[in-house]
Amino acid sequence: MRPAASLVGIGAAAALSAAGSLGGVSAFTSIGGASRTQYSIATTGGVVQRLPLHYAHGGDDIDLSTVPDVEITPEEREFFARTSALCSERNLPLAGVKNARDLATVSKSPVRPGRIYRTGRVSDASDDDIALLFDELGVRTLVDLRSPTELKDDPTLERDAVFKDFVSVVWNERGRGEEGKEVELPRGKPRIRTRVNEDGSPKPKMSRGERAREMLEGMRSDEGESEEEGEDPSAELHSSSAHDRRERHFVSIMNELKYVRGTLSKLKKRDIAKALIQSPPAIVSSRARARVKDVFLSEINGGGLPLLNELLLHYGAPGIRRVLELFADRSRHPIAFYCTAGKDRTGVIAAVLLSALGVPDENIVEDYSLSANVYAEMNDHKAMVGALSQRNLDAKTFLGAPPEVMRDTLEAIRDNYGSVEGYLDWIGFDEGCRERLRRALLEDDE
Repeated sequence: MRPAASLVGIGAAAALSAAGSLGGVSAFTSIGGASRTQYSIATTGGVVQRLPLHYAHGGDDIDLSTVPDVEITPEEREFFARTSALCSERNLPLAGVKNARDLATVSKSPVRPGRIYRTGRVSDASDDDIALLFDELGVRTLVDLRSPTELKDDPTLERDAVFKDFVSVVWNERGRGEEGKEVELPRGKPRIRTRVNEDGSPKPKMSRGERAREMLEGMRSDEGESEEEGEDPSAELHSSSAHDRRERHFVSIMNELKYVRGTLSKLKKRDIAKALIQSPPAIVSSRARARVKDVFLSEINGGGLPLLNELLLHYGAPGIRRVLELFADRSRHPIAFYCTAGKDRTGVIAAVLLSALGVPDENIVEDYSLSANVYAEMNDHKAMVGALSQRNLDAKTFLGAPPEVMRDTLEAIRDNYGSVEGYLDWIGFDEGCRERLRRALLEDDE
């Protein structure tokens, strides 16, 4: 069984999680419960296929044939045609890995070709994709931005055909302004494992009450992040040079819990209080719970991807800094970084990087917009739409990549931090770090 959240990227996944759990006062006593999908993983012509068998919510099967297509206006159809044409020019000719391109292809990008690539989930690579990425292009460092929840539910996470030559390195967050802890996993040891007690017995999953208390603590302080279920904290400190080997770095910069915390922190207290005052028996009244849930759904749908990006930049600051540090290490190039579809987290990091290197906003926005077609090209697109609609979430909002989202994101960086450089200073990536980044990405090899 695969949670739908693991297929749709952090934007839609977090929205699903929030909408599924934030219902009435139960919003403060539960988290999780995203729709679940059973998937058949098959390989056809060397290409990994993820075939949705059914969607279920509360035990009720959903007939995907009843899920309507997302309505597209003539203007949007023209936009998709334009971005599709640009994708055919710039994207790598990969069969299984979506949304992959060299950042050197961005208009007015000063990045030297072959240094850094943005992609979708690499574990879907076909045999030909593997040959192109690792043999022809020589990618030596992979940076996986997904959350532990997504990793845990990815059946191709340890796919030997793709990752057999890579050493896995896990970065664990310690809070903004603090150095994260990086650990190397012994070869053959999976990235995700079942949590165990000291005696070796499996630890029970966190209760809803425990998750709720953790979530509410996060509303009071966003510094640091507790270890997530499924992570493997037991490994030696990583200190080896990247010169002589290939590495896969796991740097989770955003997760569903952070999104819920951030969304709660954005809600006006008077809106929550009003709903509760109007509905004092909210714990037992389904109508009252629905009324309070509407407050959260309104914030999630209204905020959409700009809200996600704002929260990502704030709560994901330590991880973003670590990713930029990897980019600034020339010995690790060529690098490919990715999330699920290579749209939200990948898009924000690409935007921050390109802006820091002097690329004009309109060219950054154009590159982001090339991700507009990525979900429509996936074979489980209809299932994704169904999962979002099921939670009263707007599929077009969370599966798209409209230009205004990135415009708003870049504008928000300047409003909140003064400039992109101000944001980078805030996360601890100072001018000295930025100079190393420029040398790594802009200078020719000697």
